[in-house]
Amino acid sequence: MTDFSIAKFDNYQEYLHSFTTVEDFRYLPSYKTVTTLTKLGYREHRSFYEEDEFLNVKKQVEQLLNPTVSAQIYYSQYFKGADPALWALAEREHVNVQQEISTIIFLEISGRSGFSKSGYIDFEASLRNCRFKGPNAVDWRAVFEERKMLQPQPSDIVFYDWRTRKIFANDNDNYTVVAHPEHGLMFTHKGDHKNIPVTTKKNPFGSNVRRSMIRSELYGFIILYDHHVRKKT
Repeated sequence: MTDFSIAKFDNYQEYLHSFTTVEDFRYLPSYKTVTTLTKLGYREHRSFYEEDEFLNVKKQVEQLLNPTVSAQIYYSQYFKGADPALWALAEREHVNVQQEISTIIFLEISGRSGFSKSGYIDFEASLRNCRFKGPNAVDWRAVFEERKMLQPQPSDIVFYDWRTRKIFANDNDNYTVVAHPEHGLMFTHKGDHKNIPVTTKKNPFGSNVRRSMIRSELYGFIILYDHHVRKKT
C-alpha cells in the first residue's frame, strides 16, 4: 500500500525531524543521538524508512498524485483488429487520458449460466487503474489485443448482476452516481459538475453528452456516453 503521508515532506531531513520531540533534546546529548534512536525504531509505531526507501516511496507518491502526460501508456497502440467497439474505444483513449473527453461505457455480457452482467465503466478511471496496477484493474492491453474480453465488475461506477439481482453503485474521483427522481440514472462529473443522463428520453441534461450505440461482433451492442469536460477558466 502506498504511504501518502510521505508527500508532506520535502526531503529526508524533514522526514527524520518529524520523529523528534522537544523532550528528546532535553534528555539526549545531540541531534545525532536522537536520529540514531529513530532509525533503531525507538519512536512512534509508524513505518520508518531509510533514506533510499524514503526517496523511492516519495517518487512513487509524486507520480500517483501528479501523473505526467509524457509518461502515459496508450494501450490502443496494440489494437490491430477491426472490431467496431474496440476501434471506437481506441479512438477515444487519448482524449480520455488527457481528460478532454470523459467516456462512460455501457456493456452487457452473458455468462455461462445464461444470466447477464451489465455495467457502466468509467473509461478514463479504468485506464488509469490499469497503468497503476490498482485493485480489479482491467488489462487494457489484452483487451485491445483481443486476448481478454472487457467485462463489467462490481467495482465499476454501476454494476448489475441479473442472476443475484444485486446492484452496485460506486462514486469515484470522476463521477458521483445520481438516482434522479424524474430522469433516472445519471452521473455527475466532479470536474465541471455537469449531469450525464443515460436515458434516451428528452431531458434538460441531454446537451451534456453524445450517446453512441455500436454493434460489435465481440460484444454485441455497447453504448458510449461522451462528455466534453468543461475546463475552469
